Amino acid sequence: MRPIGEKSLGDRISDIPADFSMRPIGEKSLGDRISDIPADFSTAIRSAWIGRERGLAVFAGVFLASLVITTVFAYGVGLSQGALQNSLNDEVYDAKVDFSSQNDWSSRTNDSAEWGSVCDELLDRAEIIDCGLVYGRQGLRLSGFFDEGFALPQPLNVIEVSGPTGNWDNVSWDYPEALENGPSINGDRIMRIVDPSHYDGELADRYSNRVVYGSWPSGDLPGINPVILPSKIASQAGIRVNDTIDSLNFTYVTDAEVIGSELKDCEGEIITRDLDAGVYQFCTVTMTLSDLTIVAVYEEWPFTNPTLLFNPVIVGDSALSISNRTTLVVNDHAYLGIAIDRNLLPTSSTDDAADWLDVNRKELEGQGYGPDGEIKIEYNDLISGTIVFLRIFLGLVQVFDYILMIPIVILSFAVLIYGLILSLEQRKREISIHRVIGGTERGLRGMVLRELAAISVAGWILGYLVALLSVPLILDAVGFMSFEKGDLDVNPTLGLGYTMSVFLLTVGIAYLVARGRTKDFLEMEIDEGVRKVRSTRKPKTWLQVLAFGVGLLAALESYIETSGGWGPWGASGIISGFFIDSLLALFGPFALWIGGALVLGRIGGAAPRIVLKIIGWTPAMADIRRGLRSSGSNESVNRLAVILLLTLSIVTLAAVQGYTGTLVDERTASAQVGADLQVQFEGPVSEDVARQRVNAAMSTLDNSAVDSIQSMTSVGSTFVTAQQGGGLVPALVLFDNHEDTLIWDSQASPILNYQSSKVTIGENAVDFFNVDDGTVEIFLPTFTPVITGTGFEISTTYTSTSLDYEGRHEWIPGMTGSESTQAVLIGESTYRELAGNSTVDTYTSPRWFFEVCDQTDSDCQAGLERLSAELLNIEGVSLALDWNSAHSEVERNGGLIFGTQGLLSLQFVVASMASVASAFVFLSLVLTQRKKELAILQAIGASPSQIIRLVLFEILAIVGMSMGLGILLGLGIAQSFNGFFAIFGFLFQIFLGSQAVVDRTLVWPWMELAFVNVIVLVSVIAALLLVTRRALNSDLAVVLKGE
Repeated sequence: MRPIGEKSLGDRISDIPADFSMRPIGEKSLGDRISDIPADFSTAIRSAWIGRERGLAVFAGVFLASLVITTVFAYGVGLSQGALQNSLNDEVYDAKVDFSSQNDWSSRTNDSAEWGSVCDELLDRAEIIDCGLVYGRQGLRLSGFFDEGFALPQPLNVIEVSGPTGNWDNVSWDYPEALENGPSINGDRIMRIVDPSHYDGELADRYSNRVVYGSWPSGDLPGINPVILPSKIASQAGIRVNDTIDSLNFTYVTDAEVIGSELKDCEGEIITRDLDAGVYQFCTVTMTLSDLTIVAVYEEWPFTNPTLLFNPVIVGDSALSISNRTTLVVNDHAYLGIAIDRNLLPTSSTDDAADWLDVNRKELEGQGYGPDGEIKIEYNDLISGTIVFLRIFLGLVQVFDYILMIPIVILSFAVLIYGLILSLEQRKREISIHRVIGGTERGLRGMVLRELAAISVAGWILGYLVALLSVPLILDAVGFMSFEKGDLDVNPTLGLGYTMSVFLLTVGIAYLVARGRTKDFLEMEIDEGVRKVRSTRKPKTWLQVLAFGVGLLAALESYIETSGGWGPWGASGIISGFFIDSLLALFGPFALWIGGALVLGRIGGAAPRIVLKIIGWTPAMADIRRGLRSSGSNESVNRLAVILLLTLSIVTLAAVQGYTGTLVDERTASAQVGADLQVQFEGPVSEDVARQRVNAAMSTLDNSAVDSIQSMTSVGSTFVTAQQGGGLVPALVLFDNHEDTLIWDSQASPILNYQSSKVTIGENAVDFFNVDDGTVEIFLPTFTPVITGTGFEISTTYTSTSLDYEGRHEWIPGMTGSESTQAVLIGESTYRELAGNSTVDTYTSPRWFFEVCDQTDSDCQAGLERLSAELLNIEGVSLALDWNSAHSEVERNGGLIFGTQGLLSLQFVVASMASVASAFVFLSLVLTQRKKELAILQAIGASPSQIIRLVLFEILAIVGMSMGLGILLGLGIAQSFNGFFAIFGFLFQIFLGSQAVVDRTLVWPWMELAFVNVIVLVSVIAALLLVTRRALNSDLAVVLKGE
């Protein structure tokens, strides 16, 4: 050993941490140790910087772990924020304030002005930013969800309107949709009378957002009593903004009793309603408003919170006399509509928001209002009802998405642990030398751990910050690797608890792993470290193979179930037991991933020898064959192979499932709408009439992209039988050139051309027909009434034809799932043969499809959305759907509410970065470990080109084999995960009300996978050339002596 005095400057610098820690701990007081912390940490930072190359893997592992775990937590917060904001977008009021009692006049008032003045007191609170008096639904005093106290209070109902313009007789004031989309409270069109407080401020802004014609009142309008109508009412009446109304009659309720009880002293009409709480009779009295002016028409809100009921006719309270206002207050039809500052609403979780709202409610109800504080209120929070649903639904969604992120979390820890192992292995000789010159185990452990702590903290901070910045982008995902800024403002900051959890799960785990590994190194014999001799534990190969086998079984089971059967197994798969099958579906993908990476990693590590056996006979491989015999990097390169398998398999999983999800979104929109535009009419119309009405709507638009109909079609409907006298089966008809209009997909039907006597049959209808020989005979019945002596009878005649059976269709564009699966699908020529030319030529339908413009044009997209809204104002149109709106809704809900596409995009990006970074960093460390081996080869006469060729062959064989196996492993994992995605996708489509459930057929994005692999390969070659040339330029004597 050289004397200490002969050390070089580099040796003395490397010894600083050891010398610093040589004094036994027992000689230091607590104060000294505390005062030494800054100096210790500063020394650790300098040491980490000096050895930054060996610390890169540790930094990368902690960074990835911090990035992923922080993203998972912050995503949950952002998901709650976004979903809550999205659900509140269609709500005007956040709370309904009623009198605490309907009959206790000591705690309420009948003075509308005094009641409205309570708003001034409520607005003194910071959380309330707007308040207005509303005449509408009676007071709610609840003891539970949807009890009698919720169902019994009734709204104001419009019953009749007359005016000098429009056709009010054509308007239906029945509103059955309210009963279909909420609890059974009231099935008539409601009315809401608002005071001037609604003409400015937050409430005015929220109302204005829905106005499509005219404008929301901006202040008192002298001599004008404003009316704002729902678009459906305005369309039915055929009126426009600034038209007037002579009189509007509406009813209010004065009393209610359960059926069987007597309503006494009713001065109006007694009506009966069947409510969820029971059958009740109500005393309704009619009130009339006169001389009204229509100032705006609004697009109807979607059916959300049913508390205030849906889509009212809105009237300014200037139309009410003082006595009328008093009457409505006395009969409990007056409440205060509240808008809270939603920016103050806690969004860290739905629980925090619910607690905040509950505290506000108790504080508001705990005080008195009015001049003497005698008015007591009932604060009915409308947001809490939304939160109850979100709490349940988002909990399920987050569980699914957290499961989805498990692989990337495990990957980050794998990179961290492998990086720690490689980093510490590079320091074995350094640690052993420190032991020789007197370094204590405690001091050396502190030296190593402080350095690793400095690296880990830096990686944690950077990962934490990047994650918080990336979550809003993830929630803006509208498809895989496709992002579009939404209208919501999401700020997913984490609380102290979440932040400390991320710190403990990253820096804490890194510290614990480093502590254990460092302890092992420090306990080894000194000569063992100097001579680089180490005893290793053999891995449990049987356990790895078992996990791999279970994973392969899960992938095969998923393939069989999603394919409807394979070979000797049916759609239920190989395993029929529900419990075992569920466990396999849950744990199988992870067993396949981890077990596959460990098993296939051995194959990847053995790639040089495998390739050499195949092509080693060539003379060009002679030098390489001799060099490989002395290769001592098996364990290190095995780790590199495992890391590449883990990363590239996740890249493949994310790309396959991400692009599959994007295609499912497009198919879902196509199945819902069927074309650029689908229009449903109130009754069957001819092609000419349908064209005229769409052209009429187009004429009101100022959009050159949407000014003509390029093509149109309908899907005919009739009934056929499988034999004479057999049961009727629905038949759908595709008219010639339907493919010019309808948006078809390969999954929808096995064929597109239904001419030449071809037919497909839906899943639920195929059993009616004999399809074994490839032909199907169908019969079209014609029913004719025949007059007889005793009355008349129905005579049935049949025309038949034989058709070529082409298989089953899954769905038909624009048709509901039941319509598609229960029907026979034929072409126009077949229909003409069965029904005759005159029937086809005069065909009418209530549903028509239109090709209008190129959807890649933004003007076309905006024009179609506007056209579908305008069509609702055309007489006779009941529904209009455009493909872009449907697709945007599917994408936005998929990205915002579920976050799956954003998380898959994150997985793809992070795993791609990890694969590139790991390949570069780990390979650099592996080759650095082999400096002495390369120096020996150089010393015995190997030329630099021979050494580079040897290293290139060995490493590229490992990397190439690992990349190929990683892609195959990823494809298997994607297939085994497909059961999860299929179930979730099914629920997603049902939740959105999809007309047809689209199967999740996997998409294989070979170009994207090839691109990532090329980047990895370039990184590997760059690392190889950089480190190998640096090793070859080193001083041979220094390297061989181990300096």
